Amino acid sequence: MILTAKDVGKKAITVEPTSNMNVARDIMIRHNISRVIVVSNNTPIGMVTEKGIARYLFKNSKEPLDDISISRAMRTPIVTVNADASINRCAEVMIENDISSLVITDGTSLNILTKSDLVELYSEHYRKKHLVNEFMTKDVFTISPSHSLHTAVLLMIKNKISRVVVIRGNEIVGIITSRDLMPLTSLVEGDDGIESKDLSGIGYIMLARDVMNKPIIINKNTDLAEAAQIMYDKRISGIPVASSNDNLNGILTKTDIVRALIETGNNNVP
Repeated sequence: MILTAKDVGKKAITVEPTSNMNVARDIMIRHNISRVIVVSNNTPIGMVTEKGIARYLFKNSKEPLDDISISRAMRTPIVTVNADASINRCAEVMIENDISSLVITDGTSLNILTKSDLVELYSEHYRKKHLVNEFMTKDVFTISPSHSLHTAVLLMIKNKISRVVVIRGNEIVGIITSRDLMPLTSLVEGDDGIESKDLSGIGYIMLARDVMNKPIIINKNTDLAEAAQIMYDKRISGIPVASSNDNLNGILTKTDIVRALIETGNNNVP
């Protein structure tokens, strides 16, 4: 069976450009989503993400959300694909543009395809095709439990990453994600040129161990589709990968699974 964007995408949640940020925030919370499409005269003109709103508030914290037009946190241009585009091509476009979602247009309805949708697709159709260690990212940014929170924030912002793994020796003891630290790490998505001096005083007293969460850890020899299922079910974007003794070997992200989908050649789903 050959799958296209219209087969896998979901109905997009939209807002008007005249809406305020409070409306967008409430919609995201109500639908448990992290982005909405801004539409004018039934035409998509931009996208607003929870990180985009957080980034704006970090720089303009005195304004109430009701008074801020959604257009001030809107990202443009958006990347669109035709409804008949192959899933393989959609995955390639995401990787090429370093984005997590595509707007699907067919002239009548507006849908969205996200990396989460592709992770779900992989988990359902590609059992026993690959192991985690074939596609995991081996270079992982790590900190110790006693590193300052400021160190974690700087690592995420400067390297445009969404998570750091907390290790003791080489043993995985925790994980800190950008979502845990928003709005500070919302700057990961932007090009604001934030430097260390801009974050002075942030998180110097709090330590990594104060905010880290206990991570789900997968073995490097786990079926990649099984790992994808865990990521989709738990709504997480990255899982530390360990060997049998729980020592850190790498990290598996949604992007890694999208790359696996491309390499596997998903146009012809089993």
